[in-house]
Amino acid sequence: MSKSHNIEILTFKDVKKAARTLYESFDDDDVARYCSRHLENDPQRKLDVDLAMYEAYVSVHIMKGLAIGIKGENASDADNETFETVALWEIPNGGDMSDYITLIRSGFAKLAWKTGAEGRKRIFQTMFPVLHGNFHDIMHNKGEENTFTLVYLGSTPKARGKGNVRAIFEWMFQNYIDKNNSVAYLESSSVNNFPIYEKFGFKPVADIWLGDKNDPVDSARMDVMIRGPNGSTWEYLEETRIRREYTIPKECSEYVSN
Repeated sequence: MSKSHNIEILTFKDVKKAARTLYESFDDDDVARYCSRHLENDPQRKLDVDLAMYEAYVSVHIMKGLAIGIKGENASDADNETFETVALWEIPNGGDMSDYITLIRSGFAKLAWKTGAEGRKRIFQTMFPVLHGNFHDIMHNKGEENTFTLVYLGSTPKARGKGNVRAIFEWMFQNYIDKNNSVAYLESSSVNNFPIYEKFGFKPVADIWLGDKNDPVDSARMDVMIRGPNGSTWEYLEETRIRREYTIPKECSEYVSN
């Protein structure tokens, strides 16, 4: 299936279209809204900041991770601003994404300037430490050095239903993850995606919150899902759920397997 979808490793010439793809994919996403909520009264600046964030994410994964995409038949057209699907992965031994030179080259330093003090607090002082800290808490001494982390996987609305997500996962499993007997880790920002990820062997393990989880407006929930080597159930699933006092969201309990 992946061959027919023509999956490509992205390069720096693809950054802007890949970023626009992610922007359109996550336009209504709680995490995306949390990162730039302080700019809701300035739509143009909010758009500029959102695109700058995705451009930085794409760039840093081209540099020290893996950025792949399905560009689509008309991707080279000048009036086509997006690809169909983009996925960003952190990879084992990819290197430090937070060193000074990488932050400059990837565009995160420019993002820090564009988003202002409140945005820096939300992105650099809250989101990044929360994601890093929770990954370390969950994966420490449990195979973190051989883990592929899905950071973003998004398809534009017009590309959904074409089998691109399955193609991306199968390509990654075949060429990287299962080939290296690795664990796969992701943070789902929507419980509606649980059934999709379950199809590929991921199971929910823990929840993560940005902001005050008791604030229904200015917060964002993510659920960590993990796939064991070669599609197996991750061996630390139950003990981690218990330690993290994790409860599967009630709206997902009917279709999430244990």
